[in-house]
Amino acid sequence: MEVTKIKKVFQAFHFEVKVQSTTLSLPIIFQKRYEYATLNIMEKSFLLIKEKRSGSLENFVKQAQAIEKQVNKDIILVFSQLSDTNKKKLMQIGVPYLDFQENAYIPQLGFLFSSSKNLPSLNQLLTSTEQRVLIALLLHSSSTVIDMEKISQVTNLAIPSLYRTFKVLKNRGWLTNKHQSYQFLKPKENIFQEAIPFLKNPVKEVTIISDDDYQKFRREVTFKTSYLKALSYLGMLSHTKQRGNYALSKKEYKTIEKELEKNVFEGHRIEIWVYEPIPFEYEQTVWSIWHQENNEMMVDPISLYLTLKDDDDPRIEEEIEILNQKIIDYLGGNNAS
Repeated sequence: MEVTKIKKVFQAFHFEVKVQSTTLSLPIIFQKRYEYATLNIMEKSFLLIKEKRSGSLENFVKQAQAIEKQVNKDIILVFSQLSDTNKKKLMQIGVPYLDFQENAYIPQLGFLFSSSKNLPSLNQLLTSTEQRVLIALLLHSSSTVIDMEKISQVTNLAIPSLYRTFKVLKNRGWLTNKHQSYQFLKPKENIFQEAIPFLKNPVKEVTIISDDDYQKFRREVTFKTSYLKALSYLGMLSHTKQRGNYALSKKEYKTIEKELEKNVFEGHRIEIWVYEPIPFEYEQTVWSIWHQENNEMMVDPISLYLTLKDDDDPRIEEEIEILNQKIIDYLGGNNAS
C-alpha cells in the first residue's frame, strides 16, 4: 500500500492521520488480489483496501464487502484515480472511497471531497482508437523520441489522426511535446499501470465458426490467436488443441460474416474486437513463450490482458497476474518491437 500518498491526501484536507500497512489472515485469493493498510483518523479506525491490479468495480466492491464482514471493521476502497462515474456509483451504494487525486467519500466521518484538478476528459475511458494507439506506443516505441511514421504503419492511421490522439494522451499526462516531437512523459510501465482503469476489454462479441469456414477464410482475414490458447503459450495454463481461440476486428469479420455457416455450436471460438489486433512479435528470450503451432500470430499482450483480467477462474487469475508482471517488466526494459 502506498502509505505516503494516502497521508498526502489527508494532509491536503488538513487532517492528522496514522496509516500503516497491515497483513490479514484471509483466504489466499484476497491476499493475492489486494493490499491492506490501517487508517486511524478522528478516533476512528478503518481498513484500507487497494487492488494490486485493476479489475471491475462491481467485483472489487463485492469482495471488499466480504472482507469487511470477515474482519468486522469499516473499510475504505483506495484507487489511484477514480472517474466521476465510479465516484457516483460508490456514493449511491454508500461505499467509502479515496483516490490519490484528492477525492474522498467517508460518510462515517461526514467526508465528501472532490478535487477540482481532474479535467473532465480524464474521467472517461479512452476511445477504441486512443486505446489502440496507446498500446502501440507502449509496445513499439522506445523511451526516447516517438517515431510517428512507425506508429502510423503499426496502427494503419494517418499522421494527422495520430496527432489528434497524441494530444489526448498528452492531456492525460502521459506524453509531452518537445522540439516538435512527442516523447513519453513518464516511464512506460507507469503509464501502463495508470492507464488500466481507462482501458476497456476490446471484445465486442464472441461467436463460433466451423473448421471448414476457418480453413476457407484463413487466408482472406487475419485470425490471431487469443483467449486461453494465447495465455497457455505465455504460461503454464493447459489448453485443449482441439479447437482454436482467435480474434478478428469487427471490420474484418463483416467481410466474411454473410458467407459463414449458421447455427454452429462446435468449432473455433472467434472474438470480434472493436479494433484491429495490434501486430506484435513475442521474443522467446523476453516472454519465455511456449511452443506455438505453425508459428501462428498472437494478439498483443496488453490487449490479451484486458480480455481476461476480470475472469474469476483462479487458474486464469494466477496466469493473468504473471502476464501483468511480464508486461511491466517488458515495458520497464525499454523494449520496442
